[in-house]
Amino acid sequence: MALAAVALGAWYVSARRERAVVADLAAAWQRCQRHSAIIVAIGLATAVVALTSATHSAAGADASGYISESAMFARGQMFHRDELSDVTRGHDPFLTSPLGWRPAAEGLQAPTYPPGLPLLMALPQAMAGATGASLVVIASAVVAVVATGWLAFQLAGSVAGIIAAALLAFTPVFLYQAIQPMSDVPVTAAWMACFALLAARKGAGVDAAAGMACALAVLIRPNLAPLALVPLMVAQHRVLFATPVAIAGATLAWLQWTWYGSPLRSGYGSADELFALSNIAPNAARYFSWLIATAPVLLLSILAVVRKHADHMVRGLAAFAVLVAAAYLVYAVFDEWSYLRFLLPALAVMAVLTASELAAWIDRWQVAARPVLLFVIVIGLTAHALSVARSMGTFRLADQLRRVERVAGMINEDIPPAAVLVAGEQSGSMRYYTERPILRWDAAAPASLAKVTAALETSRRPVYIVLDQWEESLFRARFAGIAAGALDWPPILDAGTSHRTRLWKLSDRERFLQGEHLNTIRLP
Repeated sequence: MALAAVALGAWYVSARRERAVVADLAAAWQRCQRHSAIIVAIGLATAVVALTSATHSAAGADASGYISESAMFARGQMFHRDELSDVTRGHDPFLTSPLGWRPAAEGLQAPTYPPGLPLLMALPQAMAGATGASLVVIASAVVAVVATGWLAFQLAGSVAGIIAAALLAFTPVFLYQAIQPMSDVPVTAAWMACFALLAARKGAGVDAAAGMACALAVLIRPNLAPLALVPLMVAQHRVLFATPVAIAGATLAWLQWTWYGSPLRSGYGSADELFALSNIAPNAARYFSWLIATAPVLLLSILAVVRKHADHMVRGLAAFAVLVAAAYLVYAVFDEWSYLRFLLPALAVMAVLTASELAAWIDRWQVAARPVLLFVIVIGLTAHALSVARSMGTFRLADQLRRVERVAGMINEDIPPAAVLVAGEQSGSMRYYTERPILRWDAAAPASLAKVTAALETSRRPVYIVLDQWEESLFRARFAGIAAGALDWPPILDAGTSHRTRLWKLSDRERFLQGEHLNTIRLP
């Protein structure tokens, strides 16, 4: 920024001396109108931000679920074999299924998450683990930004493309998801690539490519599959567009039949378990408040729709955004701002429409003022978005999640392979990183956990407990009647800074109660 300020000052002094300020600004504006390279530059800037802040971590339910599923595909498997099935038979069915997985046939577990993103991650994950899988999301962020900018460029010109790319690239929830191995950014990239290709109207081949992008979006986020009807109505060669989408739908139906016993049942459960009209009001209030707090400028898209409602593509984009929002208004209610991520495909469309409105406003000014206004708008919106993203903890996330890999590293180094881990939030990540079997405490009745852990200890399979700090009070309350639930002995390991994860050895409790001193290793 300092170098840019120096360069700007040097230009102004030189241009004023030669009385060329207005001419130079007019020339700059013409370049902005003729060239779309700035859109690609914004996409590359997104990649830099995502690479430097990426978690590269399988911590938590979603990240571990996607990455462990991609590892399963990389091994050429369709299920995970449950090595504790004999010990836990007759107990709670989800007892040995970590988050991101669910029981399937006898002794087998199926992934909870849709196959699209794990299939994309399979080869990179096999080559470089969680880091390789994360690169898929970072590449998707670049595609999403460039496709959004290109779509706006085709609808309203290069200036609109620049603004749209910047709006999406630095929307706080987009940044937050671009640094994690999750599906929100990839599905946004697929949908926006689909619409950008259709807007080009270059012929049958382009429509077929748009259909493939739409098919990928369906595989990544199946609950939005009915929205494929929107780009289908925009496509000129509808059969070519619909063919890959139909193949994706058939593939998805076959996988759901194989994994869950019905082509219409997802890993999350049936529709009546997931959706309810009573969720509309609380979700609407939450999503609107989160949008106002993080990216209020996107509401200008409403004005753009009103002004350009006769445009066929604008109507299609507006319908798509409304349907995305409707799909999640009836979905489960969450209280964390980052769940605005569900609406990312709609937010990308809103960025396109908002950019077209801002570009039209800039055009009303004198030519010499236009590049200045463009600069102020892009820098101002970007600075505000980065400030909000920082306040939301986006750039601290990698440091917070590093603790999970450190706990897993100690387990791999110092704990026998026969060990069994009791975990909840980190159940998926612990199985992925350590390859030890899991008992999920949040899916266990107290009596079941007591019987199973006693049987494992008797058979010389030591039991360890891995909990995030926020889980400890819930664990104690749930298992107050059994010894393991007390957590009244020192943990082996306490890792983390603002967020902590602790590791206990179950058999240490007896030693501690007998008076033996136990040490706790503390890691940042």
